[in-house]
Amino acid sequence: MLKKILMKALKILAPGPLKHKFYASALEYYHKLIANYIPCEILLPRAKGKSLTTNEVLKKEEEILLKTIETRKGSSSYLIALDQKGKSCTTGEFANLFQKLLTNFQEIWFIVGGAEGLSLKIKEQANFILSLSQLTFNHELALVVLAETLFRTLSLLKGHPYHR
Repeated sequence: MLKKILMKALKILAPGPLKHKFYASALEYYHKLIANYIPCEILLPRAKGKSLTTNEVLKKEEEILLKTIETRKGSSSYLIALDQKGKSCTTGEFANLFQKLLTNFQEIWFIVGGAEGLSLKIKEQANFILSLSQLTFNHELALVVLAETLFRTLSLLKGHPYHR
């Protein structure tokens, strides 16, 4: 079982701001639940631009996400990029992976791309590429699904009945 997690932190990073209040509300709800188990920070640096092409959007988001990671990442960090083509896990498999990461790293970063996904450069810098589903989600919904998954995983590791 998972003991109280001390001196560990989760970082969830995605381009911001969120456009839809209902996603922001759901993300805030899960953020509070996760914080009962582990310090968690959600970083949504502004990465919007007007009249940009797909490649320009990817480049701009890449710059702002990498800058955020470089200025805030600790020396014992593990980066997980979310991508539809990444590795799929069952809840149990993800909980096992997460338990190992908590044992070996001080920070676990989850990086979610915007509407165009993540750039190749960000995926190459990630330690692991995770797929939440073979379905395509908009990035705001992906953040909520990720947050619920993290809460479910932490509650499972703690022995809380949320995960049945």
